[in-house]
Parts: sequence; structure tokens; C-alpha cells
Amino acid sequence: MKKLSKRDKRILWMGGIFAAATLFAFYVALPVYESMGEVEGTLDQKKTILDRSVKAIENQGTYLQQVGELERELSRLRAQLLDAEERAIAQNQLETIIRGLADQTGVTIARSTPLQEKNAGERYSKVSVQINVQSGMEELTSFLQSVSMHSKFLVVRDFQINVFRVRNRVRLQPRMSISAFFRLSES
Repeated sequence: MKKLSKRDKRILWMGGIFAAATLFAFYVALPVYESMGEVEGTLDQKKTILDRSVKAIENQGTYLQQVGELERELSRLRAQLLDAEERAIAQNQLETIIRGLADQTGVTIARSTPLQEKNAGERYSKVSVQINVQSGMEELTSFLQSVSMHSKFLVVRDFQINVFRVRNRVRLQPRMSISAFFRLSES
């Protein structure tokens, strides 16, 4: 075996150091650096979640207040529904309300016809009554105002007025559909 010169020894040492540094960089430093990046990303995600949780806890009073306001509004809106869970009872209650308002305002209901019930979403339904009315313009105006101001949510739609002349007198014959909503029973 030949003896290595100083120059060859130096080149071998430099090559060995370069090979060791390369192996160290690829098998030790890079994996450590990548895992640090993953840990940093995980920590950032957890910090964001923690910040949101802290903010939610700090704002808990505000959220509870908003929930209370929403529950009060929901109760107010539910009070505007008819107090029935079945169609027949709701239909009867609607007709009773309409007849009561007609009596208060001096309007005569000539004909009352229940219309088909329609679902309004999964838990609510709408009942309607078509009525023909005999009245003067003031009584009709008062009746419509009473319907719109009633504590239950009543909707007037398909409003028509037919005008007849009988012996030089003008006779009004209003026709309208009045609807109300009720909550279906849970079963």
C-alpha cells in the first residue's frame, strides 16, 4: 500500500468532513427543522382555538343576554300564533276572532267559507277563511283596522270590493280571505 501524501490526506479529510456535514444536514438537521415547523403550525392552530375560546368566555355575558333577547322575541312571536295545535280548533278560533271583530265594528258577515289548510314550514300551519261582508265604507275600514291591530297575527289577502247600484243606492260587497298561523303538535 502506498503512503498518502499530505495533500491527499488533506483532501480525504475535507471530503470526510463534507460527507459528514452533508449526512448531518440531511439526516439530522432537516428532520429537526421540519418537525419544528410542524410543531409551530400545531401551536399556532391551538393558540387560535384558545384565543377564540377565551374570547367566547369573555363575551359569555353578552351571548347570554342575546340568547335572552332572542327567547323573549320568540315568545312574543309565538303569542301571535293561534292557541291551537289542531286544524279544526285553529279554524274555529280564527272564525271566532273574525266574528268578534265584525260585531265590534258593526260589520255583517254574509258568508264564511273555510279554505284549505297549508303548511308553513315543518312545525307551523296556516288556516284561512274567506268571508263576504255587508257594511258601509266606515265600518269596513274599522273592521280592517281591527284585523290589522289584533294581538294575533292575521293576514288579509285576496281583498275585492264589488259595487252594486240598487234603486239609486250604492251597495258595497267586500270579499276577502283572512289567514292566521298556528303551531302543529309535536307528535
